[in-house]
Amino acid sequence: MKIAIFAALLTLAPVPVLAQAVSPATSGTMTSADIGVSPIASQSGPNYVLAAADANLYQIKASQLAATRAQRDDVKAYAKRVLAETQSSHKALLAALKNDQRTIKAPSSTLSADRAALLKLLQKAPKSAFDNLYLTQSAQVQQDTWAVHKGYAQDGTDPALQQVAGTAVPVLENELATGKSLTPTGLAG
Repeated sequence: MKIAIFAALLTLAPVPVLAQAVSPATSGTMTSADIGVSPIASQSGPNYVLAAADANLYQIKASQLAATRAQRDDVKAYAKRVLAETQSSHKALLAALKNDQRTIKAPSSTLSADRAALLKLLQKAPKSAFDNLYLTQSAQVQQDTWAVHKGYAQDGTDPALQQVAGTAVPVLENELATGKSLTPTGLAG
């Protein structure tokens, strides 16, 4: 009888509901085959930050340029969206650099030589070639960035940076899909 009463009381007791955290390692729905690159495994926190920041800075500068120089309105709109999403991602990355356990040095605001060369090509592109060059370069950088973020989301050791990486993956996947639909082959299909 005491057991029955105790069991009945337990059913009346409030049960705390714990929010489930989204695992950064499972963020995104695309695979390496979909993207065309494999996630980069075993990155250190500082190396992840440098690679992610360099990609962000390129996308910010290229998208700012495309928002004004693109010939097609859909490419301009896409560039503005990529700009806003990348600025948000970059702010989150920089905010995650300092916490109680460690501080990672802020990355440079100067592009790497490779990304600077891409931007220079884009700046010198003739009007007739600008849109396709922007979309092609953007997709290339997004693929590389997906590999960086997806890899760190899967096996990164810093929880704050892992969260940044996991949040960036689905955004990049969406940008890649949208950008692909704006290319001449995407528009034809």
